[in-house]
Amino acid sequence: MSRSKRRYQRLPLDPEQPPAALGRRVGALDLGERRIGVAMTDAGGSFVTMREVLKRTGGSADRDVVGSILDAYPGATIVIGLPLNTDGTESAQAARSRRWAARLLEGRCEPVIWKDEHLTTQAARRDGAGDADVDARAAEILLLDYLRSQRPC
Repeated sequence: MSRSKRRYQRLPLDPEQPPAALGRRVGALDLGERRIGVAMTDAGGSFVTMREVLKRTGGSADRDVVGSILDAYPGATIVIGLPLNTDGTESAQAARSRRWAARLLEGRCEPVIWKDEHLTTQAARRDGAGDADVDARAAEILLLDYLRSQRPC
């Protein structure tokens, strides 16, 4: 192949890699009945990694633990999974999640984005996640879904 053709050859787009152009850190919380899954991007929003699974203990203890995690990533936008019905309407669980997240993030200034988490736990299990990390994997899937939705057409 000639040098000029090689110079203009387009590289294939990798659909699994989130866009590097976000330019900000984004985190995701998968709020479960017993556990909270946490996933986070790097500072530029290019790479997503599962961070941890927190066992819910209730009240201020949960708020303190989540707060300490978010303090380690200042300025992060937080995506929170919202369990919607299959028709897209809010379920009773979605209303509980909103109330619980409001208490969990009380006094914090991070921007919050609500994202439909429909079937993220099932997708995490399909991907091979076990009981120990299924919530963090669900948060990672939620975050990847959010990042893909931010791509320009």
